[in-house]
Amino acid sequence: MRILIVDDHDFQRSLTLRLLNDLGEHDVAQARDGAEALEAARTQRPELVLSDLNMPGMDGMTFIRHLARERLTDSLVIISGLAPSVLRAVEAVAVASGLRVLGAVAKPIGKDTLASVLHLHRNPAGPSGVSGDINVDEVERGIAMGQFKAWFSPILDLSALHVTGVEVNPRWESTERGILMGPDALAAVDALPAAPAVTRQVIQGALMGGALWRQLGWQGTIVVPLGLGALQDEGLLDWIQAKAKASGMAGGGLAVSLDAGAFAQDAARASYALARALLHGYPVTVHLRDAADLTALSLLTSCNTVTCPDTWVVIPDLFKRVVALAKRVQADIGVTGLDNAQQLAALHDEKIHTAQGPGVGKPASAAETFDSHLISR
Repeated sequence: MRILIVDDHDFQRSLTLRLLNDLGEHDVAQARDGAEALEAARTQRPELVLSDLNMPGMDGMTFIRHLARERLTDSLVIISGLAPSVLRAVEAVAVASGLRVLGAVAKPIGKDTLASVLHLHRNPAGPSGVSGDINVDEVERGIAMGQFKAWFSPILDLSALHVTGVEVNPRWESTERGILMGPDALAAVDALPAAPAVTRQVIQGALMGGALWRQLGWQGTIVVPLGLGALQDEGLLDWIQAKAKASGMAGGGLAVSLDAGAFAQDAARASYALARALLHGYPVTVHLRDAADLTALSLLTSCNTVTCPDTWVVIPDLFKRVVALAKRVQADIGVTGLDNAQQLAALHDEKIHTAQGPGVGKPASAAETFDSHLISR
């Protein structure tokens, strides 16, 4: 494989070269800045480019724009010591420019991550060509490459008609499968042993976004979802508490959500997570997605919000059961999946407290969510 390493630090280039040699025989070229790298790319047409960003002269971002414009490589990996938010932003620009980006990783790149990069390059199946079950190897590669991200859905408080919170939507930006987002799309991931690690990566990203929002003056609540697979990690809630405190998100800025289906699949584990969350002082939302979930929650004793699909509101017998459940556990009622903002007045008449869905705002990145829903206008 023809590979080009671009970094202005001799040590970093040498380290990456040594790791590549450990992983097989490759034709490796090196460059110390963007201008030198561009000349090498035009001459040698590397199959894979590993590029730093912060370099003298032509920086990595300018070099990457030339790579995309001239179609000089098959795959790109961004390796940098800059902040993760910067890496994600540059990665998005590279993807939008038409490059196949295998990941954006922090320096120094590790041998396992580099091996994953080489595997992804050699197995370039795109979203349209992927079939079969999700397996633990590709999920672990995704974790190593930081592919699991936090996107956010705004939560509208119907009494104030103001966005007072956001719920985290786990998003997998898989090179092999494309973008998968939401509990249904990622159900197979939640069933794997790697589910707790995926959840930690997503929550870490959510806390980074929340901490920035706090600095910019937003004081709302971030709701992080805990799938049943993630609940295999009994230390998860303690870890969340420690990370929230370290990021400045402790003290009322964090809540958790559980799917009612988790109580049907493993009542003991779901009940333990609920009790643990309440013990830590986190508000808890329980999401109903199927009518059978109401039976699974017969032993539920406490939570803060119960949500159901907005379509349930117009099914009197079903919605009465939701109202009865919320009254029994002294919880507010919310709806999900709202796709029409004109329905908001009718929902308010039904004593529904919160609403989520495309009619309120589609899932978006931290920056886009802040600009569109959280910033004071």
